[in-house]
Amino acid sequence: MSFSKIDLPSLFSVLSLLINILIGFLYRNEMPISKDIGIGIVFFGVLFFVYALLYLRSGFLGETEPELEFLITKGPYRFCRHPLYLSFITMILGFDLAFRSIVAIVFTVALSIPALTHRARVEDGLLAKKFGKEWENYANRVGFLFPKLRKRR
Repeated sequence: MSFSKIDLPSLFSVLSLLINILIGFLYRNEMPISKDIGIGIVFFGVLFFVYALLYLRSGFLGETEPELEFLITKGPYRFCRHPLYLSFITMILGFDLAFRSIVAIVFTVALSIPALTHRARVEDGLLAKKFGKEWENYANRVGFLFPKLRKRR
């Protein structure tokens, strides 16, 4: 594989998440919070990840470049454009709380979340290029990581 074929946003995201877990494991600060709360958040993140994965299926193993020939807009994708990244953020914050690590939380906010949102923005651009007007309409309706709050008429 040549260097030009490496999916840098994916690589950076995975490395930041792995380093984040390692930091949480090594630098436990005993925050005044029950580790069970963190474990519950991790569990919720895993459930949400599986829910999103059921809709994405074979598209999950692709690189940042979209693999599927159709745009997924159902299931969790009707609420936000990047539910998998939201589930990763939820899980990593859950790990930080389970480890009770302030250092890991700082790392999450400073590097892991920006790495994931960067990858999601790169993916947005690639999806816009591939799906054009269909993507534009979808992106105008659905929030990036969180549901859009709509004004009532």
